[in-house]
Amino acid sequence: MVEDTQPSVRVTLQTIYDKQLDNEKLLVRTLERLDGLSDVPDRLRHLENVQAERAWVPKVVMAALTSGMAGLGVALFGLVTK
Repeated sequence: MVEDTQPSVRVTLQTIYDKQLDNEKLLVRTLERLDGLSDVPDRLRHLENVQAERAWVPKVVMAALTSGMAGLGVALFGLVTK
């Protein structure tokens, strides 16, 4: 005779019902958390637009710095060659 080493498991309709209630409660909590995320695409689009509007500032600063350095170089070259 083969001895069963696994304990027997008794599943009743009540345990299934309790598990279903737990799952439904978890689903409700998850949906409540996800409800606050419905406007995320709009917020991301707004953030991208704000960043795009500010992206020109470093470019203008770098252009001004580069032109100032070039002007200084030309002025120094003019003084040295005189």
